[in-house]
Amino acid sequence: MIRKSSRWFGATLMALVLTATGLVATPSTASAGYPILVYSADPYSAGNGFAIYTNSGIDAAFRACDEGAADGRRTIGRIWWEPVYAKVTLHAAGGSGTCSEPYYVRLLAGTRVYVEACERKGANGADEKCRTTWDIVA
Repeated sequence: MIRKSSRWFGATLMALVLTATGLVATPSTASAGYPILVYSADPYSAGNGFAIYTNSGIDAAFRACDEGAADGRRTIGRIWWEPVYAKVTLHAAGGSGTCSEPYYVRLLAGTRVYVEACERKGANGADEKCRTTWDIVA
């Protein structure tokens, strides 16, 4: 696990490893097989979460995961894509260290896909500490 003080170092190290192995690409040149990942705005020590789309081709998995310190909040993961503006929301409601069931997404090459991670107090609370990223499916 990456602690708050070493999170930047861990993320940088992972980016270097992925770049060296050819698994990282810019949004305009993304390739199937490298995940699209976004963390909520809280640090690990405050109980963050993340949403991840595996981007591994037909029927790639999307899920939301809660991690870090127990904080009484769930992680909300969203995925949507263009040109067909469809949105799917998943809840990681089992507590820290758990993920939602996967949702399988079938996207064609060239589709712009957005992934968002938020935190929420309870099933009907307001979304907080959201972050969003996007990429193009290759």
